[in-house]
Amino acid sequence: MKGIQNTTTGNFSSIVSNNRRFYVPKFQRDYSWEGEQWDDLWQDVMSMVDNTDEHYMGYLVLQTENEKSYYIIDGQQRFTTIIMLILAAIKNIQRFVEKGIESEENARRIENLKRTFLGKEDPVTLEYDNILVLNRNNDPYYRDYIIKLGELRVRNLKTTEKLMKQCFEFFDQKLKGLYNSGRDYAKFIQYVVDNLYFTQIVVNDEMNAFRVFETLNARGVQLSSADLLKNYLFALVDQDHAHESHIEVLENRWARLTDNIKAEKLPEFLRYYWNTSHKSIRSNEVFKTIRKEIIDDKQVFQLVDQMLRYSDVYMALRNPNDETWTDDQVKNDIALLNLFRLKQPYSLLMSAKINLTDAEFKELLHLIIKLCFRYNVICDRNPNDQELPFNNLALLVSNEHRVDKTLLIPIIVSDQEFQNAFQEKSFRYNSNNAKIIRYILGRIEQFKGSALGTRFDNENASIEHVFPQSFDESWDIDEDRAQSLVFRLGNTCLLEKRLNRDLQDAPFKTKKEVYSLSAFYYAHYIGSEFEDWNENSIVRLQKEMAKAAVTIWKL
Repeated sequence: MKGIQNTTTGNFSSIVSNNRRFYVPKFQRDYSWEGEQWDDLWQDVMSMVDNTDEHYMGYLVLQTENEKSYYIIDGQQRFTTIIMLILAAIKNIQRFVEKGIESEENARRIENLKRTFLGKEDPVTLEYDNILVLNRNNDPYYRDYIIKLGELRVRNLKTTEKLMKQCFEFFDQKLKGLYNSGRDYAKFIQYVVDNLYFTQIVVNDEMNAFRVFETLNARGVQLSSADLLKNYLFALVDQDHAHESHIEVLENRWARLTDNIKAEKLPEFLRYYWNTSHKSIRSNEVFKTIRKEIIDDKQVFQLVDQMLRYSDVYMALRNPNDETWTDDQVKNDIALLNLFRLKQPYSLLMSAKINLTDAEFKELLHLIIKLCFRYNVICDRNPNDQELPFNNLALLVSNEHRVDKTLLIPIIVSDQEFQNAFQEKSFRYNSNNAKIIRYILGRIEQFKGSALGTRFDNENASIEHVFPQSFDESWDIDEDRAQSLVFRLGNTCLLEKRLNRDLQDAPFKTKKEVYSLSAFYYAHYIGSEFEDWNENSIVRLQKEMAKAAVTIWKL
């Protein structure tokens, strides 16, 4: 690959030798390793030491122009954590000095180890010219507290500073009392740095570094498309020799974006955002695609500003109680969007909220809920097939600020297919499905003119399974057949909790008497119209429900 100076595999000791200095670029993410990663490294190190073995740590991507100063493009989490481990071991040697145990020898050991892994100490300021310089959010705490091996500051720490403090304390506690002399701790450090191996990829061009960066799957907290994009955007602004204030503005805007959308959701958002106004791409194409189009600092700021705007809509789509929504029908439809766990329409809905009137958005959202109820919830059609129609309409909305519903024809389920699927539909019982069942039965109750129409989140209406969920031979049906029927929609009805409380697994004759007292249409209907309950009863009732459903969820 053009721009690669060399690729070598060497131990950590060779990497930090020859007075090299390593910098975490200011646009790189903060230190983020947690207990699971620290413990993995500790277990690997102890296994290596106990078995007098070596351990491979993966890739380390470095960018340099002078072979003295290196920017860590990939591997900063591992590099920083190994330094933390070394410092914790030095801290344990320092305890021998404090106790007066071989004080002179241990003091010399500490001085030599610090010179190797921290750098030279200024005789006036007593500060080290650290061989590792972290980003602006991490370096002050690392430089002023951790490397000084004194009392660590605990107040007003950023999240990333807390992680650094906890990392150092984790290794300090693991190492405390492990060895009986400073000499043994020094031997431990030397063995670790001599036997932890990295594959170094050294590049001399920043953009080449990012191309390498994309293809690696190095061990640790994996970089997402959002991490890659952030690094690329900051590097792009930085390489255009922007004023430092530009970087600060970008940092502030990115921080607002990540405050709005938590880090774990950001990669998902990026894809939905991009698909609002571009041809649909898969998750693994997000970074490559955006990088091809964003090539200068002006485009970077335009992109981030627009992402901020769309992020508000994205988060509102995930919460029916968001202050964005003031219309009751819209609130209810947003609740259903989340109840049905629909994400395929996100790009279209984000585009619609930004580019259409409130009335047009409301109408489109309501149509999408009905369409997806038929397509996804009842018919279980392949959701991947919805990508193209939703994307085509999203592009139209973004470019022309109008809706052409005919673009959704490919994913419209016919009335006959919907009715047939509804007649056979069953839901395995869990908390989310219980809400879906309650929603379906409640809508049909309303259609039938029930005095007790209900929302899906109304816990006062209990879901009654006429065939009980626990098999009972008194029902005179094969157990396997009973299991296939118990979760059919036709075997369920809404029932007041006060009436349902004592039914449990009662025989149908008993249930029938209770049902006839209910104000819910179908409970009363079952109690009044059915002399016994069997497979034919379920099929009959569910067919009646299916006919009503075609009208209720008419497109």
